[in-house]
Amino acid sequence: MKKRHLLLIFPFVGLNSVVIIAALFKSLAVSLGYYPIIGLNQVTFSYYWEVLRDHYFVQALLYSLYLGLGATVGALILGLLMALVLERAAGRHRFLARLFAVPITIPHIIVALMIMQLLSQSGLISRLAIHLHLIASIDDFPLLVNDRWGIAIMVVFFYKEIPYVAVTMLAILRQLRGGYTTAARNLGASRWQAFWHVTLPLVQPTLCTLFIILFCFTFANFEVPFILGNPGNETIALTIYNQFLQPDLQSRPAAFALNTILSLLCLAVTLLALLISRLLPGGKDRYVK
Repeated sequence: MKKRHLLLIFPFVGLNSVVIIAALFKSLAVSLGYYPIIGLNQVTFSYYWEVLRDHYFVQALLYSLYLGLGATVGALILGLLMALVLERAAGRHRFLARLFAVPITIPHIIVALMIMQLLSQSGLISRLAIHLHLIASIDDFPLLVNDRWGIAIMVVFFYKEIPYVAVTMLAILRQLRGGYTTAARNLGASRWQAFWHVTLPLVQPTLCTLFIILFCFTFANFEVPFILGNPGNETIALTIYNQFLQPDLQSRPAAFALNTILSLLCLAVTLLALLISRLLPGGKDRYVK
């Protein structure tokens, strides 16, 4: 039966694998300077060194890490807290848990446009503040959209990712209800002790998986920083996009080198997160003799 299931999904997996592998191979080849369409036939790492020495790349990398780590860690902490609250209130307020999952269904680009209409200096909140005589003009409203700190970008990520984490963790917590956590409480552990020593180690692998998914998405996200970001403070994704827009095709290898570096950084963070997860309570290596 299992072999039959594998045969059924093989066409889907095979087709997607071919497309992904072909794209990665072309990206790697062009980033190494092999681009015969414009007369480049010599393999070289010079485009990687050029990108790595570029001050704007370092700035884009740090800004992308700031957005990715900030949004991911914040969403994991707040999402886990919301899941704990929803788990305790699940019996009395089941509709609340379903309502909390609604933001997951809304695309990021739609949320970005909503936040722009709400938080920009000419948005709804600014105009409401003027109507209530809290500020004299729209110039008095704080700059929350297209600002250097990416406040609006963070708001979009939190609005989308916190419910995603909460709903995912709520399903895990419901499975733990009546199990080890209850046993720890019956043996005299406080709520904090039961959470720290029992619940958290059990959900830690799931949190690690969520960290990898959310970080790779927010770190490499394009549409939200494109709409709400500061033009003078780009992410890596926007830097790659601007490189591809250059009319000179000689800049394409540098863009592909940036794209390859972005993929390698996501892979490195994934492997590091998995390694740390195995060493933490709840990881497999903690129980290997």
